[in-house]
Amino acid sequence: MVKGKSGPVLYLASVISLLVYVFIAYVIKRHESILLLGGYTLLFVAFLVMWHYAYSSKRVRWLVVLAIFLRLTILLAFPNLSDDIYRFVWDGRLINSGIHPFSHLPTHYMQPGSPDVPGITPSLFYQLNSPEYFTIYPPVAQFFFSVSSAIFPESVHGSAIVMRIFIVVAEVGSIWLITRILFHYKLPSKHVLLYALNPLIILELTGNLHFEAFMIFFLLVAVYFFLTGRYIISALALAFSIASKLLPLIFLPLLIRRIWGKQLLVYYVLTAIFTAILFLPLINQDLISGMSASLSLYFQRFEFNASIYYLLREGGFYLKGYNTIHILGKYLAASAFILITGYALIHNPKRVKLPEAMLWVIMIYCMLTTTLHPWYLSTVVLLSVFTPFRFPVLWSFLVFTTYVGYSELGFQENLILTTIEYVIVYVFMFYEIYINYIRSTHERAKLYE
Repeated sequence: MVKGKSGPVLYLASVISLLVYVFIAYVIKRHESILLLGGYTLLFVAFLVMWHYAYSSKRVRWLVVLAIFLRLTILLAFPNLSDDIYRFVWDGRLINSGIHPFSHLPTHYMQPGSPDVPGITPSLFYQLNSPEYFTIYPPVAQFFFSVSSAIFPESVHGSAIVMRIFIVVAEVGSIWLITRILFHYKLPSKHVLLYALNPLIILELTGNLHFEAFMIFFLLVAVYFFLTGRYIISALALAFSIASKLLPLIFLPLLIRRIWGKQLLVYYVLTAIFTAILFLPLINQDLISGMSASLSLYFQRFEFNASIYYLLREGGFYLKGYNTIHILGKYLAASAFILITGYALIHNPKRVKLPEAMLWVIMIYCMLTTTLHPWYLSTVVLLSVFTPFRFPVLWSFLVFTTYVGYSELGFQENLILTTIEYVIVYVFMFYEIYINYIRSTHERAKLYE
């Protein structure tokens, strides 16, 4: 029970959240922009109200339970805001038929004379958002695709529900791990709500079935055991995180100045060995060529909600007269690698906590990528929980405006909204950096008084 004068306000915010989540998950379609953004705005206001009034440990615990309950309310919904589910099921059905998901493009199975694969039908094929590209999902994700499709071999909706059950379990684990890491750093327990109750996290991970949920869970396990000095378990968990999504590879350079010599080498070697073992069921020439092709396409053809890349792209149009993404993508990826490695080498691990360093590493990636879907920010929001920076929370609201581009006819990005999004986010980010720099300077000055 929530007691106190603000109790009714919390109850009202909770009820509004429940109703809006149900409305978005079960009723609204992706192209219904006004309803979707209106509902999301209501969710965000309710989220901020609950965060504001979470000023006791009892309220925090009550709101954590609410966060889990909100995820359960959308358990049976079909992921109407994302069509990635069809590729998940496609890959799962291929695996269950003994076919390597990287062996052929989806178009191969629609050609005359192609093998008849159970569940690989024209109706499913026409729902795929990238039928001309190889899959890009690593083995942990493929495992859950396979299990979900095996339980419901003829139902996409049934497979989606099974996937969502797994994701909710991972999310509950992540919420618990966040509280443990907050305790380690002696940070307020209410910070867990910035992740647990964030509408972007609930809708994109639990709602839209994005497998960042597993990557985040295993990443948190890796961070927790690294902080407590149990490096073997940490390396194993990091390998599972990498095998869920490849993104955690960018955090490896940060360990260079946090553990030294033999310990660092052993950690890297163990992570590589564990990752190789996890990839073993899929490792063959098809995996190597298919994954390489997918990654190459990601950096040289895909573009969505970018910032620095869009500015450079306009320069390319002006100078060359055409889209230079095939050049810019490679240079931006190389620049991200150089900047991340440079930051890892020069940052002071005694002043910058590991999660904060990870936040700036992933921000480098986000600023230089050619593609930034809303769910990519889930890791940014997560890491901000352990820092004084709140611009990721603001960003998690603004990034949802990208859904305005969807219509019944397809997708057309609204660059005006994209510009507004990044101007606001970058201004607030640099403001917070300045404020925290001034604060830390004053704190260091007091030590010498």
